[in-house]
Amino acid sequence: MTSKATPTYAQAVAPPAKGKKGRQAKGPVSASSVAVASGEVFTKSPPPIPQAVRRLFAFRTPFKPHPEALRIAPHFPDITASVLREANCSLPLSFTCMVNDNGSVSLLGTDLHTPASAYTPYFAPLTTRLNNAFPVGNSSWDLFKPAPNETELLIHSIPLAFLPSDDIQLFPCLHESIRNARGVSSLSASYLKPDPESRGQKTAFSVVISVALPDAFALLPSFNLFSRNGSWELMFSSSKNSQCKKCWKFGQISNRCPNTLPVCPFCSLAHTKAAHRCPNPSCTKGGNLQRSLTCCPSSVACCPNCQEEHSARSRDCPSRPKTTLEARKVLSRLTQDIMNLAEDQASPSTIVRPTPSAPPQTPIAPVLPQDAPPPRQRAHCTITDLAPRDSGDESLESDSSKGSAQ
Repeated sequence: MTSKATPTYAQAVAPPAKGKKGRQAKGPVSASSVAVASGEVFTKSPPPIPQAVRRLFAFRTPFKPHPEALRIAPHFPDITASVLREANCSLPLSFTCMVNDNGSVSLLGTDLHTPASAYTPYFAPLTTRLNNAFPVGNSSWDLFKPAPNETELLIHSIPLAFLPSDDIQLFPCLHESIRNARGVSSLSASYLKPDPESRGQKTAFSVVISVALPDAFALLPSFNLFSRNGSWELMFSSSKNSQCKKCWKFGQISNRCPNTLPVCPFCSLAHTKAAHRCPNPSCTKGGNLQRSLTCCPSSVACCPNCQEEHSARSRDCPSRPKTTLEARKVLSRLTQDIMNLAEDQASPSTIVRPTPSAPPQTPIAPVLPQDAPPPRQRAHCTITDLAPRDSGDESLESDSSKGSAQ
């Protein structure tokens, strides 16, 4: 018995010969169908790895800006590739670099399928080369490490009878149960309210666990834990600098906003930012057709936090919490202004002092020649004058103010 010959790609896609009767194909034959007929199997490429998994970083101790940050960002990717090439590394050599205000250096691998943990054997030589290429005294960089890519999940209302009485045994208990139920290894576990007294006489507690970001989707939205169907959700954290994109208040995020209606960051009315329009139908800047900040006198900005005439995202808003770096800049400028003011008060040219033999007289301001320039006026510095401006909404505000002045 002879085996059936496998058709070639040319034979499979060729039209039937004239004069021969046969069933016509319903559509064009693809290369994948020919591959299946010939026994070949195409495998789907794996999904790309998130950026958090492809990022590694090194931070300085103590935290402070690096004076050569503008040189590190463009040149350290080439230094990284040189270190990996010298070590005969077979992994991809392409990276992008970023340096933040604390001087921390972050490397992001451009290959979408190579995690940062694959470069662990090269973290030490990378750190050494970084400190040698950009030395600054004793404030050096610590060893490179993968960026944290875990996420926190909240488990609601686990009965007290299912949990150990000792808080230290909470993680081993949950780790084993979650791994048996879903094959996912948790990284940490803690009570939502860590203080035992705050839990009081409750019979059920909420627990927070951290898992790797790709494993989080295997646990959501629910699965059986301790022979019960547990409810799970992502845990969102916020800080005093977080700003809600729904009500624009500080210290919270949109996912936990208690407001049922949105708030406009331009006029504080109950509509979204995209729906903001000027009430003047003949607005000269077209604010009645598209979103615009203070386009004309009929549309005056009103911050929902302080009620002043600017947007909620303005850096000049007195309700905005100041970051550590901004506070340092403000303190430095205020100190300099105080020193300049003290020098001006002690200058002999600004005060006419009486002679010892003459009786005390009231100081008289000096008379300047007519062609002399006016004395320099020193402006008083405030905290809001030193904060950086928002590049988005405030550009609209400055343009509109220029238009109204004209």
